[in-house]
Amino acid sequence: MWTVAACSLLTIVVLAAILVPVPFLLRSPGPVFDLLGEADGEPVLEVSGTQTYPATGELDLTTVAESGGPAGSLTSGAALLGWLSPTATLLYDSERRDESDRQADVAVFDASLSQAQAAAANYLDRPVSSEPVVVSVRAESPADGVLEPKDEIVAVNDQRVSDGAQVAEAIRKQPAGTKFTLSIVQNGEKATAEVVSELSPELDRPVIGVVVENVYTTDFEAQLNLDGIGGPSAGTMLAVALVDKLTPEELIAGRHIAGTGTISAEGQVGEIGGIQKKMLAAAGEGAQLFIAPESNCGDVVGAVPDGLVVAAVKNLDDTITAIGDWQADRPVKGCPSAADQAERR
Repeated sequence: MWTVAACSLLTIVVLAAILVPVPFLLRSPGPVFDLLGEADGEPVLEVSGTQTYPATGELDLTTVAESGGPAGSLTSGAALLGWLSPTATLLYDSERRDESDRQADVAVFDASLSQAQAAAANYLDRPVSSEPVVVSVRAESPADGVLEPKDEIVAVNDQRVSDGAQVAEAIRKQPAGTKFTLSIVQNGEKATAEVVSELSPELDRPVIGVVVENVYTTDFEAQLNLDGIGGPSAGTMLAVALVDKLTPEELIAGRHIAGTGTISAEGQVGEIGGIQKKMLAAAGEGAQLFIAPESNCGDVVGAVPDGLVVAAVKNLDDTITAIGDWQADRPVKGCPSAADQAERR
């Protein structure tokens, strides 16, 4: 009887230990989303307001799945399995994120879609305009409780602004402690907000505690019918999908391509995190070509899954060229080898 009781107690203790939340973040290859396909009967990427053309094939937006840390609770058992997995990474992360952080992630993604629109429009010589929009608000900053992610800033002290740099410059030009009156559009309604700047020790200049990005308007509308996606790294693939949908010539043309990378309105492709896991996710779904930012080559070399060709790109022009070269069976510019990188250094 005592043996049974001891075994039962031991089982309870072990189960409890396995289920105890731990302050770690587990990252693994996440789901991919075909930007030329459908989700729940709707186009994943919907373009309206202009003439569009059929686009065939698969163009995968790749992601990294996160559990624990900012994303929620991770048990010690799940952390142990993740630590043992060759495709996952376990990181110590004791911070927990709140609703404002989630909203900031969504706002950053919205800004990325907007930049992708602008990049595609600029590539196709279509008109583009921009407005500065709040992407995130730092907790306990002067703007906390006054401004919200997605607020459009129209003017600072009655001086109209057209981009984020003008907002930052207007704040920087006045001493810390200056009261600013901001004309904004919040939740679709015009409003006025007052905020007093403070000195940032890190930046050594006056700030109000917001990150402002340009949101772009083009002669077409783009909408992504997906939930739960945040961050800026989808930009390059979104721009490629838009170019394909807006031109009569097929770009993907029935093939299977995946990739990642931030993008600016001018079409510059930027570095992202988790690229090794994104390549694994792409290969696992059958992609044959992977678009990677050239600035990520240090993480790409030596980690490319079998059967996957990687194109290293600096901008949207490079990306379209790489896809065309691959379609025509011409050599695709990839990342230099580790030896070549060492020689360059």
